[in-house]
Amino acid sequence: MRKLVILGATGSIGEQALEVVAASEELSVVGLAAGRRWERLVDQARDHGVPAIALADSEAAAAASEAWKGRVLTGEEGVRELIATSGADLVLNGMVGSAGLGPTIVALTEGIELALANKESLVVGGELVTALAEATDTRIIPVDSEHSALFQLVRAEPPGTVERLVLTASGGPFRGRTDLSGVTPEDALAHPTWDMGGRITIDSATLMNKGFEMIEAHHLFGTPYERIDVV
Repeated sequence: MRKLVILGATGSIGEQALEVVAASEELSVVGLAAGRRWERLVDQARDHGVPAIALADSEAAAAASEAWKGRVLTGEEGVRELIATSGADLVLNGMVGSAGLGPTIVALTEGIELALANKESLVVGGELVTALAEATDTRIIPVDSEHSALFQLVRAEPPGTVERLVLTASGGPFRGRTDLSGVTPEDALAHPTWDMGGRITIDSATLMNKGFEMIEAHHLFGTPYERIDVV
């Protein structure tokens, strides 16, 4: 039985991960962390028998402490403590933004295998993160969208087979458009497929997110390959 800590448990990746855990006989959750959504986090902890949670927001943590009998840790330091003291074999980092870098470093420092869905860890601190993983002989497994697919495909091929990696880009609501004059923030937020929240939706529409994914791919796959392209 592998012990798992999920960071960003109330987001889409965290929710999907808990569905996987519920269907697995090989995984158990020993820690959950979120930003502010304490009610959902407490419900998750109860449903999965989790002994400890962490909330980055201090007011949310205080509310959770009153509503739940388990261990509640507070703030960014609490999230890091949850990782270090959980006894986990695997940390899934599904946090949003550069706040995910600190927990990534803690997991790798502790020699805990890292399932990474927080691209900012590599965008902000890629050289540090990859060097730390190498120094502690700890695997980083990309689990989000394109990078997970590339990881699985590359692993299936003998060394030297793959020379070029391709990341696809749609442009979100502006796919196929060549004239963006007069577009509004509301237009940019109207993604035709996904409900990802405001910041990520804007990053998708402007292709900023694809730039981040290029940097992420460079640190995960860049050294052995001559080219990483976006189409």
